Amino acid sequence: MTTPPTPEPAAVTVRTCELFGDDYHPGTQRTCTLTFPLAPVLAAAEHAAAADHHAPNSPTSKATPSLWWVNDDGTYLISNGINPTRTPGDNPPTPFAHADGWGPGTDASPLLGGDDFCESLDLTTPDLHNGHSLLTLLRHAHTHGATRFHLNATFDDMRMQLTFRTD
Repeated sequence: MTTPPTPEPAAVTVRTCELFGDDYHPGTQRTCTLTFPLAPVLAAAEHAAAADHHAPNSPTSKATPSLWWVNDDGTYLISNGINPTRTPGDNPPTPFAHADGWGPGTDASPLLGGDDFCESLDLTTPDLHNGHSLLTLLRHAHTHGATRFHLNATFDDMRMQLTFRTD
């Protein structure tokens, strides 16, 4: 049995999505980097990975273990995990991590543009460039002393590319 090489806590493409067709002419490209504390990001990721069920991001999306990047009351990463064994009164909060400087009561739309949104970061699908899942990379970074998770978004009206690094 071959063991995959140990992941490096480096920049990795998380997701690129096409928002419109090929004939669309995009507006100005913007880039922003959000920094999150790694420990609560990993806690949210572990929650999603261990959950019995997962909420889909949209009616047409497949529900897989994911972190949701949400922009509404602040901007944060949250588990999409659902535990159906909860009983009334047993409702622990879903693990999440706010971006530094973008906690409750803040509005990141000047930075991120437009309306509230929720973007899924798949935790289990291996990255095409290095063969490791986001969950594996988060675990590796935490084990090797990293304390910060940096999410970089490069986007325009047509596309968004998310990459991250840890330190």
